Order: sequence, then structure tokens, then C-alpha cells
Amino acid sequence: MKRKMFGKVVSVCLCLAMVFAFTACSSESGATTEAPASGSESQAPATDNTKAEATTAAPAAAGDTIEIGAVLPLTGSSTGEYLKAAMEVAQDIINNSHDLDWDLAKKEGILGGSKIELVFADHEANSDKATTEASKLLDQGVVAITGAYNSGCSAAVANAALEYNVPMICGSSSSAALTDGTTYAFGSIFNRVAANDEQESDEFFEYLTYLNEKYNAGIEKVAIAWINNSYGIHAEEMFKKFAEQYHFEVVESVSYDASSTSFDTEAAKIKESGAQVVFQASYIGDLTSFAKAYKSLNFDPTAIICYCGGFQDASFAAVAADLGTDTYAGGQACTAQLSSKMEIFSYVNELYKAKTGQDIDGPALEEFASVIVAAQGIEKAGSTDADAIIKALKENKFEAPYLITEEIQFDENGQNIIMPAVVTQLIQGKYEVVYPINDYTTAEPVLNP
Repeated sequence: MKRKMFGKVVSVCLCLAMVFAFTACSSESGATTEAPASGSESQAPATDNTKAEATTAAPAAAGDTIEIGAVLPLTGSSTGEYLKAAMEVAQDIINNSHDLDWDLAKKEGILGGSKIELVFADHEANSDKATTEASKLLDQGVVAITGAYNSGCSAAVANAALEYNVPMICGSSSSAALTDGTTYAFGSIFNRVAANDEQESDEFFEYLTYLNEKYNAGIEKVAIAWINNSYGIHAEEMFKKFAEQYHFEVVESVSYDASSTSFDTEAAKIKESGAQVVFQASYIGDLTSFAKAYKSLNFDPTAIICYCGGFQDASFAAVAADLGTDTYAGGQACTAQLSSKMEIFSYVNELYKAKTGQDIDGPALEEFASVIVAAQGIEKAGSTDADAIIKALKENKFEAPYLITEEIQFDENGQNIIMPAVVTQLIQGKYEVVYPINDYTTAEPVLNP
């Protein structure tokens, strides 16, 4: 069953540079240096023809190895390693034959037998480092680049990719600014799999409205705690926009620095505000600390709704279970509870679990998807020519039987308009699908009185 599309498609005409790319042999910490979010500094530099020409070469022949870059936060927490494992599962699916009802998985390689090779780089949750590492991969001749989890780092990688005219497929970054068509200039080469925070906000407030109508929840007052970086800033902006649109009262908005480690003061402000539902834009470490602070204050609102980030990290399920709370909900591209309903997702999850010892989470599945879509784009292009891949990514719909939406399609600014997310709630330590109500729903929501 296909999900409806959320969010508006922003139409902006962007010209594609005519340059060829060469084929060659290629949660998380909240401490991040973000790329500029607005103004002239956010614009990518003009394309350096010398750098673009350095990647020019003939298209790959069957049997060649095709390198795809992947820039991730591999230092500082386990998140990056989990994302890397998901990408490696995608590489396995592409390169080897699997007994699945999915053409891509049945074949060995792409373009008549060429194998892809992922070349990983570590941005250390720092946007300057992301630029440096992406440039190294692009100099090496990767035909596409993926990553980078942290929204600011994804912007930095995309700016570098634009300079080289190489397509980028971003898996899990959620800042709406990445694809709003105005903040950055890299929309021509950029494509994002995950729902952005505008799409998530719309769905979250639609969900709260459903709770009021179906369960008489009486929710009127909402608050938000958000990390002061690109991810949090834009989540807070969308939170306020849709709170007003859906007629909910915003009673508190609390920001905190990425370097913060204690949140007792912030949690107390949220509790004192009288909020019935709290939104969080936090990474795993931050969200865990907030959850403990709320518990120590005996603060148990009707629901705590989380933007991607920490809530999607599978380790948070254990945190919520240890605290004895079913309060937390948030957007997810997947949950292990869907395994009985989705054969190919279940297969991917088992491959991932064999590598990591845990079920795949939303960001990991989205990074898996970024590699799959990169390969599909190359296959649709019929070569490793950069312009052909860029064009193919913008003009085609891609089969995604591992997602509940079953398809991925990018608009001209790079946003996947077939929103791959549902609202899940941690109920007794398991991510259950509670909204929308369809064939993929696995449980009814649990609400605090």
C-alpha cells in the first residue's frame, strides 16, 4: 500500500553542469560544527572547472569496479558504525545474487556485471572535516557520494559534490533547509531519502489531532526542546509553523548547546510550562539525558514526540524500557515489528542483524536506501557519466520494496516526495506503528492520563 505524499514540492529550475565523472576502484554525538544555514555563506562556490575536469573519463565497462563515496560520523559514538553496516548490506544486495522477488537483488552487480565498492570517510560530526573528507573522495573519482547523517555535515558534503558536479544521495539528514530550494545552491546534484522535518511536523500534528478526535486526549498545549544546530533550528521552525496551522498552543521552546551534558534546567522549564505534549529535536545522548531528567522530575506528559535523531537509534528502546515509560513516539522509516508484513524488509533486517546484533533502525535503513538508489541511478543512466546519473535521479521513480512506500521519487530540489515514515511509539520497549491507520499499523497508541 502506498502512503500519501506529505509536504509541498517546491519548484525551482536548476541547471545541470555538463561534466563527466570517472569510475575508479571505493547516534550519535550532538557535538557538531554546522554548515551555514542561510545567507551568502550557505551558497556553494562556483564550480571549479579544473576539479570537475579531473573526474572526467569514459563510462564504466561491464566488469569494472564502480566507487561510491560515503561520509559518516565514524568517531565518537556507535551510530556511524551502524550506518556503515547498513550501507555494506546494500553493497551486498547489489553485488551478489539473492533469492528475493526484486530484480536488483537477483542480479550480480549493475551495468551488466560491474560491482560497486563503497569508500568510507569519517567527518567526526564536524562540517569542516566533512568538506575535507568529501573532497578527498571526489578527487579519488567516486561517481556518487552518500551520507552524512548530521544535517550540517550533509550540507558540507553536498557543497563539495556540487563543486565537482557529482551526484549526492543523502540518506537520513532531516533539516528542511537542505531541500527548501532557497537556503543552499546544491539542489541540482542533491537527493534526500528521509522525510524532512517539515513533512514530519505535518504528520506529527495530524497525529495529535487524531488522538484528540479518536481518544478524546484533550491535547492543547505543546512545547519543544531542541539542539541549537541546523537540525534543531529547522525542527523548531517547523514545529511552530504546524502548531499554529493545527491550532495548538506553544507554551515553551527551549534550546540547548551541542556541548551540553546536563538538562535538568531545560527539563524543569518544560515541565513548568504545562505542556501536555513535548517535542524533542535531540540526538541519542541528549535525548537519553532529557529522558532521565524528566523521570527525576516525575514529569510524564501525554506524549513525547521526537524528530528522527536519537529516538530512531535502537539503543533508546532500552533506555525507555529501563525508565518504565511508554511515553515516547516519533517518526520512523521502519521498525522490526514490520518484519512479518514485509518480506524484503525482513530479509534486509536479518542481514543487518547478522552484522550488528540488533534490528535495523530508521536512519540505518535510509542510509541503506541511499546506496541502493545510487546504484539504481547509475543503472538508469546506463553509465557512470555524472550528468546522466544526475538526470536519472531527478527524472525516475525508484523501486524500494524494503520501505512501506515501496518507491522513492525526488523533486527538483532533491526531496523524496513519497514520505517514507510512520509514527511509532515505544510500547514495552518495542517500536510499534501507531499512525497512520492502515495495513502497517501494529498497535494502538498508549496515552498517559
